[in-house]
Amino acid sequence: MNPSTTILLEEWMRLAQQESAAIAASEWLELNDLLNQKDRIKLLLEDYADDDFSESDQQLVGNIISVTQQNQIQLQTEIDSVSAQIQQNNKSLTTMRQVNQTYGETDQSSFWHSYS
Repeated sequence: MNPSTTILLEEWMRLAQQESAAIAASEWLELNDLLNQKDRIKLLLEDYADDDFSESDQQLVGNIISVTQQNQIQLQTEIDSVSAQIQQNNKSLTTMRQVNQTYGETDQSSFWHSYS
């Protein structure tokens, strides 16, 4: 057992919980920062052997995995929502371009051009 592993895992859990809040608030820069912090913790944890992790550490790892899976689901939902919005915006843009092509004719011989 190594108290350093517990401290690192508790920090990882805190960051994972903050990720949930960042995803819910669509704070993507903050989420990226949190992920970078977790990567640094992961590198530190790689220095420890398996027997350095206590049973409570292993339970904490299980909780971290659970929160991470929930975050992945939450993030995928946000990605799907943004993708749907992008598709809708693209459809609207295409329609607007078609309308512009119809009404944006600059042919001087067009009867309607003089009224636009």
